Amino acid sequence: MFREYPDIVSVKDVSLMLNLSPKKVYELIHTGKLDIIPCGRVFRIAKLSVFEYLVKSTSAA
Repeated sequence: MFREYPDIVSVKDVSLMLNLSPKKVYELIHTGKLDIIPCGRVFRIAKLSVFEYLVKSTSAA
């Protein structure tokens, strides 16, 4: 799953991976539902964090 993406992805990559708008990805970041790696003014997300978010969101449903 998501093999075509690197281990560290951008907000744009996450929006493509999860079929969400970038605005929704930023909302997930700011609410703490998606962990980030701060790199100055740019957010980077570990692909593992995306998997963890998917597991949490599917188990909550």
